Amino acid sequence: MAIGCSISAFTQMPSFTWLLCFPPSTSPSGPVFFWAQVFYLSKIYEFVDTALILLAGGKRLSFLHVYHHAVVVLMCYIWLATSQSLLPVALVTNAGVHVAMYSYYLSSSVGWRWGRRWKRAVTRLQIAQFVFSFLVSGGFLWVHFTGGGCQGVNGWVFNAVFNASLLFLFFDFHSAAYGKEKAP
Repeated sequence: MAIGCSISAFTQMPSFTWLLCFPPSTSPSGPVFFWAQVFYLSKIYEFVDTALILLAGGKRLSFLHVYHHAVVVLMCYIWLATSQSLLPVALVTNAGVHVAMYSYYLSSSVGWRWGRRWKRAVTRLQIAQFVFSFLVSGGFLWVHFTGGGCQGVNGWVFNAVFNASLLFLFFDFHSAAYGKEKAP
């Protein structure tokens, strides 16, 4: 998904600014929006997986896990419904982080023990993703207010609030899980 969206974005973009700001009245069509639909479907799958784990009464899931998987489905729907600017950047960074995270889970499940260092690195990568999203949002806001507007500002507001809550929760998780350990 990260590779497909990257290729689609770089072949579809008329200028670099397009990565930050879709022109007003952009419709949700074309290669990038295809990948956004695939991404949305993957988030529905993750939500259903989380719901089934909860219904089965199996392992206990953290608030962060449940909250993230419940709200991210709504966020992805809003991305599509508003043709939100920054969509290509969000898709590529989030899918890239998921590649690292699921690679860790796969390696752990087959017995390759990377230890807490790799798990901590994945958590830090997730935090870096949210910090990066706010940095890129600065570019989005600049282009929006100086260049005549960008598509999907209302979707961006929802996304920014959601990302801020996730950043807080991931910092809290990192502090609780690794706060007393010495840095490597």
